Amino acid sequence: MSQGAERSKKLRIVLLESPLELVPPEIRRHPQVKRYTERFGIEPGETLLDKTYHYYAMEPLPEKWKRGRPDIVHFSILLLQDSLLNQKGFLETYIHVYDGRVFYIKPETRLPKHYDRFKGLMAQLLIYERLPPSGDTVLVEKVADSLEEFVEQMGGLILLWEKGKPRTAKTIVREAMELKWPIGVGMFPRGDFRAETIRLARKRYSLRGVSGSLKAWSVLHYLLCSAEQLLGILP
Repeated sequence: MSQGAERSKKLRIVLLESPLELVPPEIRRHPQVKRYTERFGIEPGETLLDKTYHYYAMEPLPEKWKRGRPDIVHFSILLLQDSLLNQKGFLETYIHVYDGRVFYIKPETRLPKHYDRFKGLMAQLLIYERLPPSGDTVLVEKVADSLEEFVEQMGGLILLWEKGKPRTAKTIVREAMELKWPIGVGMFPRGDFRAETIRLARKRYSLRGVSGSLKAWSVLHYLLCSAEQLLGILP
């Protein structure tokens, strides 16, 4: 399949229920949070929730098992943005964060490989809804206030879900590119999607031949490779 004939086709990926959020107000006075913010000289309300540093502070939070894991999103974004598919102009990456907002990462954006720098930028993004916070150049920006609004903009959503109908990665990617719908991949470490997320998905698939759950970045790897093969980028 030639690139010229398929130039209009793109793989759209949305990182669903990403555990990116500022430290919630109800735990900002917790000693663990205070020690962390004093160490780095930042305010609790400008700090990204991170289970590594806020484990005990997170104890009273609802859905605590799905929160405080920016590292999953960090690794996933690096994989997507550095991919050959993105470099060739065939990828669109979106982040759906914990409070429901959706952000678009432009193809030329290269987020820091250093984890602490990444967290600092994500905190800025959640506060200002764009990166950088000011100026004419925008590398990451908000495109929707909710997942429902985003799905309406896109026309539909294909959800990768363990309970979905089994399909090969290549079949899922081909259908997504033809429909121009994003494929949603969960970013949380364990548990299930929210009922609202499942409801909004027009199609729900699982990866055929895969038993049990895969890490988010492994799923993304399969999708990227399948798209690169379908578009003739890889043999």
